[in-house]
Amino acid sequence: MRGRALHHQILAVNAALVVTAVLAASVAARLDLSQLPESRQFLVLIAAILATVLVNGFVLRRRFAPLEELLATMERVDFATPGVRAIPMAADSEDVVRLRNAFNGMLDRLEHERSAGASAVLRAQEAERARLARDLHDEANQALTGVLLRLQASAHGAPPELAAELRETQELATQAMHELLQLARELRPTALDDHGLAAALRTQIERFGRQTGVAATLDLAAGLDDALDADGQLVTYRVVQESLSNVARHAQASTVHVEVRRRNGRAVVRIVDDGRGIDARSGQGLGLLGMRERALLAGGSLSVMSTPGRGTTVELTIGETRPGVPPPVAPRHPLVVEALTS
Repeated sequence: MRGRALHHQILAVNAALVVTAVLAASVAARLDLSQLPESRQFLVLIAAILATVLVNGFVLRRRFAPLEELLATMERVDFATPGVRAIPMAADSEDVVRLRNAFNGMLDRLEHERSAGASAVLRAQEAERARLARDLHDEANQALTGVLLRLQASAHGAPPELAAELRETQELATQAMHELLQLARELRPTALDDHGLAAALRTQIERFGRQTGVAATLDLAAGLDDALDADGQLVTYRVVQESLSNVARHAQASTVHVEVRRRNGRAVVRIVDDGRGIDARSGQGLGLLGMRERALLAGGSLSVMSTPGRGTTVELTIGETRPGVPPPVAPRHPLVVEALTS
């Protein structure tokens, strides 16, 4: 009986007790049990036992229904899609109500602590990026500037054959300076701090188009900066940044469109390209895991839809929900790169 449902075990025990009680009552009444199978009383007795067991089973099933619903809710809980809670039922007993309230309270505490911890992780990551960006700009870049000035001074009095080599070295130093500045901007975008998310995305799209030659367009909803907190803006910027990097390195696309809309109080970001698509077996290596983790840390969700030869769509949903509106449940697992078919 160990592997059966609890209400089945109780029903079996109750049925055994009913039969035992009937037999004991028959013995106490000094009935001739050997004559019962041939009597009409035996049929009445069997019918009464069956009716008692059936009523008992119905009552047990009804009383255990809230507990089974609570167990089903526990199995559905996924911190990738927060907001799942056990709902009250009309047949709840006092013990089930206490269990449900304790379970919901535990979920509230876990999600709150996870949100606070995730926010701290995001801030620590961005603080480290900002420190690296400052070091690259203030130390490495200044050192290269000093090298460049020394090369320029040496080139003035150098023989012609040496001066040509020094000029080539100057060009390499200048290129290294530009690459360091570009890396520093990618590590910590100053436009995001100075002008907000909308301006940072415009700058990012324009720079991407100039550097790659891919026709890039941006469609922004009004009030985007007010819809997202600092963590949400950072995650949105990073997801767009990584998606555009994947387009440049892997997609072989001719166009890419970035769209940011507001839906049910949340920001929905879509990056759509017309490239060669993502192979579902190898797509997890294209920075998608990092984007997904960032989205989860900020309380969002990420889905990737791709058709081989017909492009890829990355969709990020992030931001606070309005009072009374539950967060949307992602229709597909965030880790899955879904290959769409026509």
